[in-house]
Amino acid sequence: MALLAGVFAGVASALDFNDDAEEAPRGEVGKIYRFEMPSHGGCFYAPYRYVLESGELPPGVKLGNARNLVGLVDGVPTEAGVYRAWIALKDICGNSAELLFTFEIWARRWSIATDSLKPATVGADYSAQLQDQGIQSNVTYEVTSGTLPAGLTLSPAGQISGTPMAVGSSTFTVKGTAVSTNPSADGTRVDSKTFTLNVSEPLVARLSTRAAEVGVRYVGSLSANGGQGPYTWAASSLPVGLSLGSSGSITGTPATVGSYSSQMTVTDANGNSKTTAVTFRVAPKLVISTKSVRGASVGSAFSFKLGTKGGVRPVRWSIARGALPTGLRLNAVKGTIAAIARATASARVTLRAKDAAGGISTKTFVVSASG
Repeated sequence: MALLAGVFAGVASALDFNDDAEEAPRGEVGKIYRFEMPSHGGCFYAPYRYVLESGELPPGVKLGNARNLVGLVDGVPTEAGVYRAWIALKDICGNSAELLFTFEIWARRWSIATDSLKPATVGADYSAQLQDQGIQSNVTYEVTSGTLPAGLTLSPAGQISGTPMAVGSSTFTVKGTAVSTNPSADGTRVDSKTFTLNVSEPLVARLSTRAAEVGVRYVGSLSANGGQGPYTWAASSLPVGLSLGSSGSITGTPATVGSYSSQMTVTDANGNSKTTAVTFRVAPKLVISTKSVRGASVGSAFSFKLGTKGGVRPVRWSIARGALPTGLRLNAVKGTIAAIARATASARVTLRAKDAAGGISTKTFVVSASG
């Protein structure tokens, strides 16, 4: 045994990887990968072992021996990425050497992955990042034909940003160039894609509201133009009893009189928002305030003004039940009972007042005409 050890000591030299073993070639997902790692030195007696000390190999490949003093990484990569692994070479004499290897696995075909660009809005900050498929360290982009909307630029890193200045549609072609970080690999890939970017009008909120009245069902609506639908709505400080629906409808039955300053905010699909101040005025409930109608004289001109309190102007009048004495007429717009009574009579009549908010009040009167 001592003689054998002396023989090993006499023939051994420094164990190390060859210089040409340092650069691993680029691989592609789904394609057979093979990388040999020549070495030298050591005891010159098999077996020599190649061991993964730390890090990771690309999924789908394994580490082994091709032949004596030649390590082998082979298999079929299943996932794109950049993988770093410390691989050790060991002989039976206890000698060892380590080297860091970088394995770069690309997708089956590198390309620009972004298919379309989100719309933009005039005056609103815009940002969109072009995406690629495959893991590459050095990717640059440039516009090769057409132009971006005024106010937007494309950075070499693929970021489209800026503030659009005008409404319109722009079509342009972007070329992406991907360069491998592995100098020994033929790692340059080029892809081009044409995009159309639409720029819409600025976001504007429109409100269709009306005066409200306590106890009367209220329906109002909010709408938006410009920007990019669909829109979402939010509101603050609405009158008690009213609520905002997802479509922008404001509904409910107001419960208290007052003036309410509310904030309505619309947000479009791109995240742009517009806030508008709205004042809601809630009127008291409509009530016919007239206590009684004075009598008319047969054959004489007669005019009597009916009155209301609360509600929302204008108010229209009608006869809900009964009839006025012959010759007298109810003016629905002015709220007057007028004309000339033709005969002595005493009529019981129910009058109805309806205001612009939909509030209704009725009251029964005795209207008489005497001779």
